[in-house]
Amino acid sequence: MKQIKILGAGLSGLTAAINLALEGYKVKMFEKNNDCGKRFNNDFQGLENWESKVDILNDLKSMNIETNFYCKPFHTVWVYDFKLNKTKITSKTPVFYLVMRGNTKECLDIALKKQAIKLGVEINFNKTLAEKDANIIATGPKRVDAVAKGITFNTKTSDTAIGVLNDNIAPKGYAYLLVSAGKGTLATVLFKDFENIDYYFEKTIGTFNKIIDLKLKNIKEFGGYGNFFLSKKYEKNRKLFTGEIIGLQDFFLMFGMRYAITSGYLAAKSIIENKNYDDLIKYKFRNQLKTSIVNRFLFERLGNRGYQLLISKTKNVNELISFLNKQSNPSFNKKLIYPISKCVLKK
Repeated sequence: MKQIKILGAGLSGLTAAINLALEGYKVKMFEKNNDCGKRFNNDFQGLENWESKVDILNDLKSMNIETNFYCKPFHTVWVYDFKLNKTKITSKTPVFYLVMRGNTKECLDIALKKQAIKLGVEINFNKTLAEKDANIIATGPKRVDAVAKGITFNTKTSDTAIGVLNDNIAPKGYAYLLVSAGKGTLATVLFKDFENIDYYFEKTIGTFNKIIDLKLKNIKEFGGYGNFFLSKKYEKNRKLFTGEIIGLQDFFLMFGMRYAITSGYLAAKSIIENKNYDDLIKYKFRNQLKTSIVNRFLFERLGNRGYQLLISKTKNVNELISFLNKQSNPSFNKKLIYPISKCVLKK
């Protein structure tokens, strides 16, 4: 029985481990923290459903991932501009599935851990491994391209998803509120001016107090960061790199769970079927990654007035998921803009 060693027990590493174990491989994982999901704070995140025409839950099933975690479809998103004009955007197909990240039983991270352990995967917590001794490297982001600060809390507010596009509270990023089943997450995501994150977060709190009466209880603060770059190679010295450590993330909005899980699946597939990992990743993601660079480039040139126009454009969209899917995938014009975008953003 061949042994595979995986460095990092996040989404991509666990997905790789699950699929390798299903094929009879002996899998050992090494995680520097004392449990899975310790990078997160039991906060809500959106499992993106617009990047592919295949629903993400069907995609997970095809990658042998059980949906035994908190997962709620959201069809409606309220979007506010800098003047707090609101727009309701709906979709027949879920825009995203609300999941929880962290180390409680409802969290996606713990669900994948339980599935891996059930299949015989050995997870060594509070232990690390030299990269030269690992087969798969899945250790998460190394650099900072976006930062987030937020809070989790309990509330009696009805389930909702709200986004705000306003450079005064989230420079070149966005602020969001996610509430479900009496729990909530409120955060701001910055792509610029990171050192002033505390200032922008306070302004974010003030903005949402004007939008909705939350009546927060059991407040806990959290922070995080995201990393994106367009790598030339995803396999180096016969080591397979998955998830954010190799820049696999949407650079436009920094959504990355689907990228992470899929890259873990493809790493396992390359080992099981003896296929070239670079080819698998590039075929699956390369065009979308380039498109996300163009989207980020264009978005950063809009400003608050531009965000207003962008929001107003969605008012006439019959099906939001189709609109977002179109924007996430390459077009002739975006292919033309890509070289300029890459040069300006230095990606």
